[in-house]
Amino acid sequence: MLSDRRQRVLAALIEEYVARALPVGSRTLTERYRFGVSPATIRNELSALEDEGYISQPHTSAGRIPTDFGYRTFVDELIESGAVKDDPDAAETIGKLREQARELDDLIERTSKALSQFTDCLSVVTPPDLTHPRTLGIMSLMRQPEFTYTEALLPIMQVLEDDTVLLHVLDTTAPEGDDPQVRIGKENEAEQLAGVSVVACRYGYGPDGGIVAVIGPTRMDYTKAISAVKIASRTLGSE
Repeated sequence: MLSDRRQRVLAALIEEYVARALPVGSRTLTERYRFGVSPATIRNELSALEDEGYISQPHTSAGRIPTDFGYRTFVDELIESGAVKDDPDAAETIGKLREQARELDDLIERTSKALSQFTDCLSVVTPPDLTHPRTLGIMSLMRQPEFTYTEALLPIMQVLEDDTVLLHVLDTTAPEGDDPQVRIGKENEAEQLAGVSVVACRYGYGPDGGIVAVIGPTRMDYTKAISAVKIASRTLGSE
């Protein structure tokens, strides 16, 4: 269990890393966040977070980056605290799709496109019978620093090209319920997705409903992704 200050330091480090995709040092945190303590105290907190497995230091001369465990702790706190609210932009954009769509297939296509554009992630939306998932946003992934090289995308492409594997990943990530579920890195069922996170949610009725999801780097904006997926599932579920 992290102390309040250590939790805030972890959250600040993740916020900086999500925004800049660069290791974060104690000086950056001290200058940009008002912790009310000395730089030495922040350095000590970072050392403790590293010792406990929440962050790591990729190079001895660099700052720190979050680990999967650090992201998991951050996401759990986000969800448990109720900090994830409907994003107004996502609510307006995705909410209008129901009025514009001619039928469910059209709504699924439009929703998948909007999700990818809003989150800068790959989006996946299945119809209620969990067949023929619609995927959009490979270019969004390629714009992320983690996927600058094509080789980094190959494991993800292997999953996307096999509907059976992809549907299993989605089904196990969001087995039931109407709240978004998050799988981070190696928590994913498919080993090819060990370097990404999946945010997924059911829409419709029970385990027979469809699934809406985004797939992106573990360095994704979880607040935005969870909010957008929930809005999308609500929109599709009301169709």
